[in-house]
Parts: sequence; C-alpha cells; structure tokens
Amino acid sequence: MSNTIPRIFSVFLTLTFVLLLSAKSFSVGTDSTRSFMKFPIIAGIQFQNFALPFGDMSSNFSHPGFFGGSEISYNQSNSLLQQGMIGFYRNREIGNGIFVNTQFCYRPKLAKELFGELKGGVGILRVFHPTQAYRYENGTWEEISGGKTQLYLPFEFGFGYSFDTSIGKVSPFASYQIGLAFFYNLTLPYNFYTSFLFGCRINLLK
Repeated sequence: MSNTIPRIFSVFLTLTFVLLLSAKSFSVGTDSTRSFMKFPIIAGIQFQNFALPFGDMSSNFSHPGFFGGSEISYNQSNSLLQQGMIGFYRNREIGNGIFVNTQFCYRPKLAKELFGELKGGVGILRVFHPTQAYRYENGTWEEISGGKTQLYLPFEFGFGYSFDTSIGKVSPFASYQIGLAFFYNLTLPYNFYTSFLFGCRINLLK
C-alpha cells in the first residue's frame, strides 16, 4: 500500500506531461491582437471513486467517465472565474452517476503559460443503483427503481498549460477533485467521492 500512492501519482504526472508535450506540437506564435469568443469549450475524461481523499487511488481508474461545460471570467487577467459542468461516470460497484455543478475558480499563472487551478463549489449528483434494489415495506420486500440524489461540494486543485493555435487558445489541464456528498442513506449521512480529471479548454477565435 505504501508504494501504491507514489505509483498512481507517477502515472498521473506522466499522462499529464505527455498530453502537454503532444499538444504543444500544434501551437503557433502568440498574437496579442487576436480576439476570442466569450465562453470557451471545456471537455475531458475523469476517473471517479467512492473513497476518502487520497485513499484507494488505484481504484479510480476502474471507473471512467466524461465531463463538459464552460466558464466565464470575472476579471481581465482571467484569474477569477466561474465554471459550469455536466458529466457522467460508470461505477459497477456502487452505481453509475450523472452530475451537474458550478465552481468558483482561481487560476494564477505559475510561469509564462503554465497555470495552477484551485476550485470550490456546489453540485447535484444522481447515483443509480448498481443492481436491482428492494425496500422492506408492510411486511414484504418491494422493488424500487431510480437511485440517490445527493448534494455535493467539490474541491479541486490542478495545473495546465496554455498556447495559441490556428483555431484559438488551447489549454490542456489535469486535476484532482475531492467531493463531500450528503444524503447517501440514513446510516451514512455523508460520504466522499474522488476524481482524477484530464481535459482541455479551448477559447475559439471570433
């Protein structure tokens, strides 16, 4: 177990840098006169897990999903933003899920085009039953459908790299998300979800 976390972080960092280096090959010179559309396109893949933060990290990669959305900036330096996301993940153990959330994002520049990200917000998560579920009522077991709707509070940190291309500004990124969720059931009023996220933000030219 002591070697699992370093191995996971090594894979995480390796995949991220490969993504950044391969994307860089499509870059073009920066043109300060270029004008971009207001709402960028954000999309990517995620690997989700029902686990405590930084716990059982290898299991994240057994539960893939995807997400997409956009953001709006609150200042000219694009360091304070609001994001909106919607997504889906597969989890055969506790059930598949769909979610929608909004997060406030602080995005400082760490170097010339390298940036960090710190996010926090609120969302709604719908978790479906992994198998047929039953409820004991009036002396008999009755089948129930659907799943659980949870309020969850995502907290996320990561980094990325921005560069200009012929279609606009492209920003691949990687992050780790910790989500505190409520109303799972009567005996477990709250629980944690964790996710690795790999994606790309594209600010298209006008």
